[in-house]
Amino acid sequence: VPKAQPPPLLPERSTQPYVPDGPPEYSDEHEYPDPALALRSAKVAAGALVFGILVAQSALVPATWFVWSFLLVHLVGAVFLTDCANEHGLTALCGTFGFHAGVALSEVLLWVLGLDGADSVGPWSLLVVFCCALYLHNFWSECLNLPPDYITSISLFFPMFPAFNAAVLFSGVELFVEWRYFPEKKLWRSAALLGALMMLCGQLLMASSSRTSGRNFWASCRNPPEEEDDKLEDFVGLEIPDRRIVQEGTYCWERHPSYLGAMLWGVGMEVALCNPIMLALVSFVLWASLLYVALEEEQELYDEFKGSYANYAALTPCWIPLFEGLLGNAAFSREMTDNAQEAEAAAEDEEDLDAEEDEGAGDDEDCESENEMLPTWEGVRKGGALWNRQFRDMWMLG
Repeated sequence: VPKAQPPPLLPERSTQPYVPDGPPEYSDEHEYPDPALALRSAKVAAGALVFGILVAQSALVPATWFVWSFLLVHLVGAVFLTDCANEHGLTALCGTFGFHAGVALSEVLLWVLGLDGADSVGPWSLLVVFCCALYLHNFWSECLNLPPDYITSISLFFPMFPAFNAAVLFSGVELFVEWRYFPEKKLWRSAALLGALMMLCGQLLMASSSRTSGRNFWASCRNPPEEEDDKLEDFVGLEIPDRRIVQEGTYCWERHPSYLGAMLWGVGMEVALCNPIMLALVSFVLWASLLYVALEEEQELYDEFKGSYANYAALTPCWIPLFEGLLGNAAFSREMTDNAQEAEAAAEDEEDLDAEEDEGAGDDEDCESENEMLPTWEGVRKGGALWNRQFRDMWMLG
């Protein structure tokens, strides 16, 4: 009767919180971040925010002008400012978004109180407020965590993703077109409130995840260029002294909290604007894009941390719809492929070893057959002339 086997041991979550030894220390002085840039840009953005509120309250220009100016900033940034590292230019961009945030805050307040005029932009102001908050927070987070040579206009988030800029543009188009032709059925304040709450939760998730993980949040942002082999010698990777699997904070209940936050943010934007067409489009495109990025990221983490990340993934779910099953299937396929490759490599090594042994055995047989053809001293009387000749001409007889 076979003996009962004990059940398999399941991985256990570590109960000890991560406590850093102190401020991170880098081997290169150029790797230290420059918090002063974040402070200077924050002061400029705060001043521009107040100025924007004053401009909106004075009603010097129609509110619709700021719709076009906001879209124009996106167009200029996406086309001409994809790699701007000038400090004055970056500070000016922060001030621009601070100004638009101030105008948008004022317009949101007027719209909620019902004091907006004929030039009201409605829930569009919600989109502007959250976009400006997203851009400025992303910029300040990178200033506080990344080295100065990495801080460019891409740190403001929007120049990096053309699809995001297109979504902002077409969201505005659908909002104002449907609002013009279906004004009674377009705007629902309950939907705007729900969308704003979703965007707020998404923004808080992204902010919390980047704060918890520190520089680990940008671990894959400096991968070597694949097609530019001549630049590999000059490539400098991002130094992460505390490289690890982040498991505290929001990461204890969600494997990809920033992606969940991005999903809530993007879907909430279309819910707040009451855009049914863009809601379906953005939901699918954003979901598929985040799935692709999550698959690539988990592949890197499995390769880097092996079984440790597998244990973490087994204990921590992913709450984005359908992600849990798809990521689990990808992990299973990855493990099966790795095991098959290891088995194939072991079989090849065994075959090579057998071939070497067979070759060695063949050489021994050849040596034995050649030795049989050589003359021997069998039957030769010891002490005679022929016997003594072997010591004088050793090469003549075997």
